[in-house]
Amino acid sequence: MYDIENARQRNGDAAEDRSDRIDEILNRPRLGYKESDPLVGDNYDEYPEQPDDLTTPEAREFVTDLFGHDLVSSIDDAIAETTPATGDRMIVREWREAFEKSIQLFSGESPDNDDEREQRLTDERLTELTDDYPDDMVTPTNPLVVSNLYAGLGLSADEIADVFSDDSNQRVKPEQVRRVLRNVGLIEATENDDNEPSHKLGGASLNFSESGNVGTNIDTEAVARDPSVTVERDE
Repeated sequence: MYDIENARQRNGDAAEDRSDRIDEILNRPRLGYKESDPLVGDNYDEYPEQPDDLTTPEAREFVTDLFGHDLVSSIDDAIAETTPATGDRMIVREWREAFEKSIQLFSGESPDNDDEREQRLTDERLTELTDDYPDDMVTPTNPLVVSNLYAGLGLSADEIADVFSDDSNQRVKPEQVRRVLRNVGLIEATENDDNEPSHKLGGASLNFSESGNVGTNIDTEAVARDPSVTVERDE
């Protein structure tokens, strides 16, 4: 049973008393420049600053360790981890050429491009946090899943969006998560939110009394299928 009142008071923030296991899952390394702790070394300041730095003798350990990491299975992965400028094609080309030269200098073999392994690793956080639900229910618009992540496991709205964004096919914004939480009464609506249209899909509703208890008139199958639910409060 969720502590509804506590969840409302958090207003989208993380629970201070959540399980250490949740922190361990959330803090696992992720591919991407400053997406998490660095995959190599202790600080991103220690990463090569320019593509030419990759072909110096000092870069041998960095290149070897980077391509030895489970999350790095291609030169594209290495570029994504090493530089934030992945949107600039010219810069990316310079880094690619430098990595190709460094591979020839230090290892002699190009890394295997194992997309299936990479996707499996990036899905790991979301899978562990939602292992009580069938895969087809695990979406950022499912109020049951999002409510459990927030009120049950203690994630913040930002963390929920971040975890769902591990999937390279979707980028979830915190406001999308907050909207779902507002719809089920786990975040109080602001004055601006009052102007948003109310949605009621499939006849599903959650009934919250003022005491914070969840009512029993919940069509769980309909809720699971619907991207949002309405909230009814007892007078």
